[in-house]
Parts: sequence; C-alpha cells; structure tokens
Amino acid sequence: MNAVLRRHAGYYLPFLALAAVLAVFPLVASTNMVNIGVFALIYGIAAIGLSLLMGLAGQVSLGQAAFFAVGAYTHAILVTRYDVHGLVAAVTAVLAAMLVALLVGLPLLRLRGHFLALATLGLGIIVSVTVRELEYTGGTSGIFGIPKPEFGGRVYDSPREFFWLLVPFVVVGLLMARNLVGSRTGRALSAVNDSEVAAECLGVNTFLLRLKVFVLSAGYAGLAGVFYAYWLAVVSPEAAGFLLSVHFLLMVVLGGLGTVWGAITGAVVVEGLDEGMKALIPRIVPGATGEVQLIAFGVALVLVVILLPGGLAQLWEMAVSRLRRRGSAREPGELPTVAVREGPRDDVPGTGEVSLADLLAEADVPERGTVVLSVRGLTKRYGGVVAVDDVDLDVRAGEILALIGPNGAGKTTCFNMISGVLEPTAGTIEVLGSRVEGRAPHTVADLGATRTFQNLQVFGSSTVLGNVKVARHLRSRSGVVRGMLGLAAREEKEIERSAMASIAALGLAQDADRSVTDLPFGRQRQVEVARALALAPRLLLLDEPMAGLSGAERDELAELLRRARDAGVAVVLVEHDVDAVMALADRVAVLDDGRLIALGTPAEVRNDPAVVAAYLGTDDEADDIVRHAAQEVR
Repeated sequence: MNAVLRRHAGYYLPFLALAAVLAVFPLVASTNMVNIGVFALIYGIAAIGLSLLMGLAGQVSLGQAAFFAVGAYTHAILVTRYDVHGLVAAVTAVLAAMLVALLVGLPLLRLRGHFLALATLGLGIIVSVTVRELEYTGGTSGIFGIPKPEFGGRVYDSPREFFWLLVPFVVVGLLMARNLVGSRTGRALSAVNDSEVAAECLGVNTFLLRLKVFVLSAGYAGLAGVFYAYWLAVVSPEAAGFLLSVHFLLMVVLGGLGTVWGAITGAVVVEGLDEGMKALIPRIVPGATGEVQLIAFGVALVLVVILLPGGLAQLWEMAVSRLRRRGSAREPGELPTVAVREGPRDDVPGTGEVSLADLLAEADVPERGTVVLSVRGLTKRYGGVVAVDDVDLDVRAGEILALIGPNGAGKTTCFNMISGVLEPTAGTIEVLGSRVEGRAPHTVADLGATRTFQNLQVFGSSTVLGNVKVARHLRSRSGVVRGMLGLAAREEKEIERSAMASIAALGLAQDADRSVTDLPFGRQRQVEVARALALAPRLLLLDEPMAGLSGAERDELAELLRRARDAGVAVVLVEHDVDAVMALADRVAVLDDGRLIALGTPAEVRNDPAVVAAYLGTDDEADDIVRHAAQEVR
C-alpha cells in the first residue's frame, strides 16, 4: 500500500509543483511579466489541445485558431448581446467549438498528412473571413465591452488576479491531458501512430478515436478563446487569423511533440521570446521595426528547432538520461537489471492472477467443429494480375489449418482480405456467420478475428507490455472522459494482468518493461503473437510466426498453438517451415499462383502430385523433407 501511495504521489507531484510555481509567480514578477504570463497561459491551454491532436492522434492542424475564435466570439456574443451569465456563456462557447469540430471533423479526418493540414488551413480562412464580413460579429471592429469575470465576489480585472484565475484551469487541463495520454484511448492512438493497420486489426477504430481527440482539442481551444475574450474585453478577426494558428503550432513543436508538458513549456518560451525580441532588437538595431523583430524571432525559433529537433522535451530527456546513467553506474562486467513483474502491482480486492487458459476462455468460442471462417470465391486482381483466384476455404473451431505455397502464391493477400486490410475483387468472407468482406479491420477484430504480420508491425514507441495492452482494447470500455478523469484504474489493472498472462506464455515476462525495438527480431515476432493472443481471439491468423525463432522457441510456440487449438480457437498458419507445418497442422491448404491446388490432412497433401510439383519439388532434398515430415505425423 505504501508503494501505491508513493507512486500516486510521484505522479501528481509535478502538477502540484507547477501549481505552486504559478501561484507564486505574480507575487515576485513585474506587472509587465505577469501580463506576458497571462497570454502564455491562455495560449498554453489551446496548445495543450493541439499537442493532444498532433502528438497523440498524429494529426497536423493549421486551423486551431478557428476553434479559438469560435469560443471567443460565442462567449462575447452571449454576454454582450444576450446578457447570459458568464459561466453559462463560457460552457456554451466551449461546446460550440467542439460542435464545430465534430461537424468539420467527420469529413476532414478521412484525409491524411498534408491534405488534412491544408483542409484545416482552409477552415481557419473560412472562419476568419466569416467573422470579418458579418455585421453580427462586429465586422472588422469585432465585439467590444466584454465584462471582466466575477467569481466569489471578486472581479478579476488585474493581471495578477487574472493570472491566478487561469492557474487552476491550466493545471487541471494539463493533468487531464496527461491522464488521457496514459489511458486506454491514449494507448490506442499511440499504437495507431506506430502502425495503423496493426492497431485496426486489434479492434481500434482509428477514425472514431481521432475524431474524439479532434473534438477534445477544439474544446481546449474554445476555452482558451473564452479567457482571451475576458482578458482583452474585445474579440476581433485576428483571433481567427492564420498567424495565431502558426503561433500555437510553434508552441507545440518547440515544446516537443508527444508530451503535453511541452505545450505549456512551449507557450511560455514562445511568448517570452516574442516579448523579449521586441525589447532586445531596438537596443541592438536602433529604430528597428516590427518586421525586424519578427525576423529575429523566427531565426531564434529556427535555431532551437535545428539544434533540438525533439523540442525542449528532448533537452529534458537528455538531462534526465544523464542523471540516470550517473545514478546507475555499474562495475565493469555487471549486467543491467531488468524489472520483472510477478503478478499484480497493487493489492486489489476481488482480483487475482490471470492464466492463459482464463484469457482464451474469454473468447467464448463456439462448439468444436463449428465453421468459424468461411471463404467462397475469394479473388483479388491488380489490373491484369490475379493475386488470388477463386479460393474456397472453411476453418473450424478447434483446428489448426496451415496455408502453404511458394513465395508470391497469394497467402498474405488472403490474410489481408480476411482481416479487412484489403477489399476483395470478388467473393465472400464470413466470420461466425457475419459477412466481413470489404469491412474495416476493427469490425473484423470485433468478431474475434485478429492476425500477425509477415513484415513486423510492432508499436515501436512502446514497451513489450504496452504493445500487448493494446490488444485488450476490445475487452475494456473506458473512454475519453473516464480516461481524462483518471477513473479507469481498476480496469487498467485488469488489462495489465491479462496482458502479462499472454506475455508470460511466450516467455517474455522479463522483457515486459523493455522497449520492443530493443528486442531481437525473433523476440519481436513473439511479441506480435502474444499481442494477438491477448485479444482472446476466436480466429487467429498467423503470418510466418516462426520466422527468426530458434529451435527451442519454435517448439514452445508450437505447443502454445496446440493449447490455443485445444481451447477451441481456430488457427490459420502461414509458414514456410514444412517440417513445422506437417507436425503441427490438422489440415493443410496449398496455394500456387493464387489458386487453391490442394486441401487435406498433412498425409494427403504431402503425396499430392500437384503439391510436389508446385511447392515441395522432386529433388532428393525435398524427398528427405517429405519423409521426415511423414515420420513426424506418424
């Protein structure tokens, strides 16, 4: 229990320290510095939202100022023209920004990369032109006379008072963003950034999650717009300008993508540089205009980005890493220690260890022999090239079916169509009676079907445990709100226990806290298998899972697949190791040039003349392989 309290204290300590520093700052700083600080905190709120969108959801937005302006204008209109209470107006303004984000996000988030960036840029231009041209929004003059906020009998009309008013919103907003990054939603979106196809095949609805974060990011911007309107007492079209969007973008990039702390740090640095250049440049270059100051500001930012491409967060990580190396100095020849997780981290009443058998039991597999996967007339054409040609195949619960054939036979293409990665040209695919051809991978995974990949698709930014936790996405339910409020602790412990059961089954327990990219190729293969098992699948599609494994590791994996089969899971295995296939599979399907040329037991397939001619060959070496495989079967 003491360890739990220490861990929680360690998590919240930085936020308490930030709150203390911000509370003291107005008491020791000049009025001008506090005024700069007010703008830094206001813009920092918007930057936190943009940091979530860019660092977590991987979406570049050049239109954050549009939502900032929606929040500011909505609040200004409500309090000046309709005499709405300030708190009600503020909430309405934030909701209005989120609603606009939802409406524009539905079509825009189907775009990717620079196309999305350009689309959000267009959104910002639309909002800017609209508020500039409409008489209702005050045209070029904007809206004046916005009263200062009142709360608890106090009017927050001085820089010091307003700064203190902002502090709890900034600290709580930062804490909630940090909670989200470490939650089920944050984990899934981080996986999407590493490998969207792998995340989708584990049941992550990438479009929906990105849309949620897009709307949330707009909410942060809308709140910042409310405070902006309050502080200046006027809202003008500059609040929707492109330069302000670039300002937010600079804060996030300078602070460091992938960390919400960087958003606040970037906001403080950018505002400090901006004001600092205004004071410094005239002293160096007498009579320098604003353009010269802007150039100097840009040069300073470029130098920081060049020297620290990871932003200021990179500088922090370098310092922490150096301190850790000093603190963990070892004698020559001494091996580093690796954290091994033995069971649950915390003592949670009513919860116990999870075994692999318990994990597989979650799959709720059908009765043995039931058809889990049914493929009829499956065809994939690329122009005049036929990659898969009219394949019919059934896979039943409680069996291992091996799919073999020479390179280029169409095995992986079949997997891609079954899992939803590719849409077939013709044919039908049913998983437990549900048609899935052409549907998104996450919908196929929702039926209990998942896969591994011929080309590794691990989530490189995460640990082994983090990789496998993503597979529990469909088996957990906490969403964005619960994640931000930190209300999913019990569910997170269950996710970790289940993930550790799958990790231990593959012999990876002592590597759980290691970055997956630090593992050798074969161990990364095992991580993919552990990740697939953690989903508790009914249909498991394994694309060359034994590639890169040692002999002992292959034997362990084969035994694990037998256990999965005995639990009622249907397993489809693509593998080039003929010995392993013949010894492990209940049935073998052979593809050649996209066509199914044989289907039967290993004994039947090994004697099929078409298989021998197309795949096994007729030379002495191939005959030795066949005879050895036959002995294994007997």
